[in-house]
Amino acid sequence: MTAIRISILEDTLELQRLIGDALTGVGYEVRTYGRAQDFERDLDGFQPKVCIIDLGLPDQDGLGLLQKVSMGRDTAILVISGRSSLTDKIAGFELGADDYLAKPFEMPELVARVRALLRRSKPAATPQIQTLHHVADMTVDLSRFTLTDAEGREERLSASEVAILTVFLNNPNRLITRDKLRLELQDRSDEHSFDRAIDVRVSRLRSKLRDTPKDPKIIKTVYGAGYILISDAD
Repeated sequence: MTAIRISILEDTLELQRLIGDALTGVGYEVRTYGRAQDFERDLDGFQPKVCIIDLGLPDQDGLGLLQKVSMGRDTAILVISGRSSLTDKIAGFELGADDYLAKPFEMPELVARVRALLRRSKPAATPQIQTLHHVADMTVDLSRFTLTDAEGREERLSASEVAILTVFLNNPNRLITRDKLRLELQDRSDEHSFDRAIDVRVSRLRSKLRDTPKDPKIIKTVYGAGYILISDAD
């Protein structure tokens, strides 16, 4: 059985080694990088299921890199950063991060976050579960992390967007509270950060579905409560 591949972009060699050892110790195949250009050059060839990216890089802006990595790939992204403010976290989520872990952190916590990210995408890859759905005039393929409109234009979904959309598709026309999403996604971040992060992720998902919060046709916000998938889906 092939080991799950993980790429680590961290310019501090000691932390790079600690993370690598922690992940290889539980069975993952790991490659580490100290510079963004080396990480990017190897990305498509290595095809990691999870990318761990430090925002404080010597040769490139970490936030800009997030957007490039998240576009066109089904890899999950875990940001690790000394920038611990809620504003920085939200910026990371807006640019494609699936999770955000502030430094300093313990290695068991990082391993748990990686495992949670992998679990989020696992249902979509299970053959027994329906992976092709129609929402409004969009076709969603949960196994390929793609969204295709009526004209055939395809857009990639992030691991978190697929996970959230899966919860909605499994519970049409039902109120989905943030607590339920937190439970389904097995998110370990603090409650306030999680609520803000979920709002950002749902906003990005809405944008890709060509839905608008002011006149929703697919996902309706119930203020103070959560969200409802109001569109017919099959």
